[in-house]
Amino acid sequence: MLSVDQVRLLLRIDKDDITDDDLQTYIDYFIKTTLSRVGLPAQRDNTILDDPTFEEAVMAAIACRLSLTDLDIIHSPSGYKVGDTSEDYKNTSFGNYGQIPSWCSLYDDLLDSLSSRYSDLANIQVFRRTGMSVRRKWCRDLY
Repeated sequence: MLSVDQVRLLLRIDKDDITDDDLQTYIDYFIKTTLSRVGLPAQRDNTILDDPTFEEAVMAAIACRLSLTDLDIIHSPSGYKVGDTSEDYKNTSFGNYGQIPSWCSLYDDLLDSLSSRYSDLANIQVFRRTGMSVRRKWCRDLY
């Protein structure tokens, strides 16, 4: 399960920007919302909280929300200075090598991969029927 220190390290969030209690609130909230978006089979899985893809999805959700509400926490401002002229601007989605995917699109991609993994498990149905074995009155499980 994610800790506050892991989220701070991997998202490079300073302690001055957001408190530990607030960050723990974000973690708890996005664990619940990600589980509800993935579906009921994921909620029944006891090991999903330790799944690296799930942890990355929760971190992407936190980064997405922070980038939408307080841009300076996730994206540091950039700037330039030429002679007497200087200008600061927010480097949100464009870098030196073209467009950088946003945290929100990464979260959507991770949700899709988690949902497809657990939807395969949700579509398995087992039912019992008599007359399908050598002994006609015995029941057999069909998948």
